[in-house]
Amino acid sequence: MADAFIIDAVRTPRGIGKPGKGALAHLHPHDLGATLLKALKERNNIRTDEVDDIIWSTSTRKGPQGGNVGRLSALAAGYDVKVSGTTLDRACGGGVTAVNLAAAQIISGMENCVIAGGTEMMSVMLSEMQLEMAAGMKQYDLSSGNEHLQQLHPQSNQGVAADAIAAIEGFTTCALLAATESLLGG
Repeated sequence: MADAFIIDAVRTPRGIGKPGKGALAHLHPHDLGATLLKALKERNNIRTDEVDDIIWSTSTRKGPQGGNVGRLSALAAGYDVKVSGTTLDRACGGGVTAVNLAAAQIISGMENCVIAGGTEMMSVMLSEMQLEMAAGMKQYDLSSGNEHLQQLHPQSNQGVAADAIAAIEGFTTCALLAATESLLGG
């Protein structure tokens, strides 16, 4: 059985997610992904024709984030056109799932070099949510407007879910904030 190693990790700067106003709002999600892929290529002297797959994730695949962000980011980064790519829709946790799938492909012997990551542009998401509300959707939800499914299995946004979990587990706001900061390395 092969071993899988994480060789490098990069991230983009963070910006405030405001439609048309955020520091990164002028960029396309593919450009953000391409920035990361270029940095990996340059920092590690990667021959992109040797990359077997790119597994990418985005929390909400709508609007500019709705296509195959992994593949299109690779093309925007100048990767070889034979590099395949896929994009996951796993809400929160998609980035770690992308890394796990990449490791699984390598450990299984299916691939030799896989790049995994994710893109989430809140500027884009908030714009899409505003369009949906203007079109008559009551509230953005993970059921994509499927009212029958929402009645069977209510899908709340991440903030509401975090508050509910904190209440059930007895976390105070301070404890929850400290746990979040420690997870983020703060």
